Amino acid sequence: MKKSKQLVTKQIELHLGELNKLSDSVASLLQIDRNIHTLWVSIKRNKLLLMTDDSSFATQLRFQQALIQQHINQKLLTKVKEVKIKVIAAKPQAYEQVKEKCFRISSQTAKVLSYIAEDIDDKELRESLRRLGR
Repeated sequence: MKKSKQLVTKQIELHLGELNKLSDSVASLLQIDRNIHTLWVSIKRNKLLLMTDDSSFATQLRFQQALIQQHINQKLLTKVKEVKIKVIAAKPQAYEQVKEKCFRISSQTAKVLSYIAEDIDDKELRESLRRLGR
């Protein structure tokens, strides 16, 4: 007897496979490359949901939604009553911190900064000036 986790995993894999085939079908209808445009397609309760992370591509899909609805109705022999297009949030890009100095200062300027830092009472400001002088 299979464990419940294995059965659930199998059902999820089957459902994801169906969604992928459906998305590929719509992508081939529109003649788009899914590597360039992110597109996911799902059907639930006679509603077709098209999801993308590009707002300009979503606008193109809105103009073609009647064609997509007709294609899905013919291919799956179902009656899709409504097409919804959603723009999903894109993945946030990681902020890269600069590890090296963006500028170089002369040794004389570094000495002046270190000299000024000695007379400053504020600890954070003093450390900042010392780091600049390195």
